[in-house]
Amino acid sequence: MTTASNSASSSTAAGKNKSERQISGKDQRSATTQKRKASPAENDGSPAKKHVPATKRTPPPPEQSAPQFDHSRAEERYGVVQRAFYPAEMSNERAAQYASGELPRPMDVLEQTIRDTAVRRDKIKPGGAVVHWFKRDLRMHDNRALALAADLAKTHGIPLVCLFIVSPQDYQAHFTSAARVDFELRTLAILKEDLAALDIPLHVETVHVRRKGPDRIQQLCAEWNAKHLFCNVEYEVDELRRETALTTSCLERGISFTAVHDDVVVAPGTLHTGQGKQYSVYSPWRRAWVAHLTTNPGLLDPFPPPEQNPPSARQRFASIFEASIPEAPENKTLDSESRERLRSLWPAGEHEANERLDRFLAERVKSYGDARNYPAAGATAVVSVHFSSGTLAARTAIRVARDRNSTKKLDGGVEGIQKWIAEVAWRDFYKHVLSHWP
Repeated sequence: MTTASNSASSSTAAGKNKSERQISGKDQRSATTQKRKASPAENDGSPAKKHVPATKRTPPPPEQSAPQFDHSRAEERYGVVQRAFYPAEMSNERAAQYASGELPRPMDVLEQTIRDTAVRRDKIKPGGAVVHWFKRDLRMHDNRALALAADLAKTHGIPLVCLFIVSPQDYQAHFTSAARVDFELRTLAILKEDLAALDIPLHVETVHVRRKGPDRIQQLCAEWNAKHLFCNVEYEVDELRRETALTTSCLERGISFTAVHDDVVVAPGTLHTGQGKQYSVYSPWRRAWVAHLTTNPGLLDPFPPPEQNPPSARQRFASIFEASIPEAPENKTLDSESRERLRSLWPAGEHEANERLDRFLAERVKSYGDARNYPAAGATAVVSVHFSSGTLAARTAIRVARDRNSTKKLDGGVEGIQKWIAEVAWRDFYKHVLSHWP
């Protein structure tokens, strides 16, 4: 699973202000009184992509693929590319094939698979529960897939069940730090309590072999008689492939799997240059991003949190409510001193994220443009860990900052707010580049 992937937050920081890429929060409750009902459209209106057959490709054995790729590079020799988790095809040469169009991009394959299976998935009747799979979206508020799952459960009077997979091998494959794992597990404990107050169970399970994660999720859906499974898309190559495979394998088991865009404000593939190509430079991309949101302001509207589950959920899922959050995997365990220090420095959960964002916008945002490059000035929002873990949605942060501004224009008003929104927008740019040039 990619519940712990660090690549989005760390790469977003490249070339940008390091101090801004650290951490902070928001207050969803004071963000806006506007609510919107979640829409099930998977691709956010992105233009249709060229048809790509949704077939699962098996990589050739290493001895066949080795001559095709250069494995003498330093990143290979020193383990930057971990061949224990990534096959030989995951290489610079493979990336060039994606860029040239010789191979279909994983994002295109997923979107085509979603379109190809839409009619059959729509015919599946609700079962005895609806499942939301948490990954890098550890929040109840303004969570698109969670809102879709909750709405379907409410419509049919069946319980919503939430799920999170702890994957030690994914942590290792993504070089996830022990500090990040600790933050995630602390956040899950808070999220579990918040959901339990609504009689919504959160099942957290450790799956030691990463490739067994998708099958285990489908097994749990079968155990709970759940015919609908929702999640938010992650944009790294193996995660996109996993979601593509789940779309078809779930369908074979009579389960409708729905993966939607949520980690970005504007979905990848939406913005193009005058020549119809993907932007490779941030400044013109940002102008197009601002123009798109100006034309489509509803993309910043919040998704509602789930409502109370049927009372029967408490008894039916009693074992889940009683279970505790698993301990950190052995290879990602902090010593007691580090654990206490990090818990003091970085309190977990979406409530903390909300509060940090509120304090920043109330006290420091006006000086952000001038002081953001001086860490000692304490002028940043300190929310990157919350963006990365999903305790704060970029959509929420931009909306709240816009509503605190002297204008509704994303590139106008208070200079500090303009600068900060531009920094958050960089996250979208990175995901667009990542999905187009994997």
